[in-house]
This record gives sequence, structure tokens and C-alpha cells, in this order.
Amino acid sequence: MKRLVVALICGCSGAPAAPAGGTSPHGAPPGSSCVAMRGKVEQLYRAEARSREPSRVDEAIADNTAMVMTDCARAPAKVTACIAAVTTVAELEARCLIPIDDEGTEGDKLAR
Repeated sequence: MKRLVVALICGCSGAPAAPAGGTSPHGAPPGSSCVAMRGKVEQLYRAEARSREPSRVDEAIADNTAMVMTDCARAPAKVTACIAAVTTVAELEARCLIPIDDEGTEGDKLAR
């Protein structure tokens, strides 16, 4: 739930995740590598949601995917490589995402 709050805060910040226009050094639009990983992220969260939250699978997938895409937009090369290497949600959240403590202090950094 705390990750959802942080994802919503990040999504509503009003600042673009990547510069508009231009391309990355490899000629791809900024953030396109994150978009390419969206399917895998959705697949991982779908498997988890079916077993843990069967009554809200679509909502859980959307919320968690948005959280991952927010972190990916901050460091696309690092996060996409990490996503490509993981096979479970636990690995994804432990290895690839910005950690959030029980008090939600990661969200406090965004407000400053």
C-alpha cells in the first residue's frame, strides 16, 4: 500500500519522467526501454495477484506496474537490466526498485 502511495505521489508530481523529445544515445526515445519491460512486469504481478488478491487482479497489476515504471523512468538503463534478470516479484522489488521503509520516508524525499 505504501508503494502505491509513493507511486501516486510520483505520478502526480507534474514533472515529466524523461525529457520531452530527443533520443537516448542509442537512438531510442527516452523511456522506451522501460515501456519494453512493461509486459514482463505485468506478467510477474499478474501471477502474484492471482494467488494473493484474486478479487482485484487488474487493479493490483495496474498499481504495481505504475510503481515500477516510475522507478524505471528515474534510471532506465539500470532498472530495465535488472527487470530482465529477475523471475519473481520478490526479486523485482528487492533488487530493482527504490527501497521504501515502513515510515514511507522515500516519499518524504520527493516532497523536498
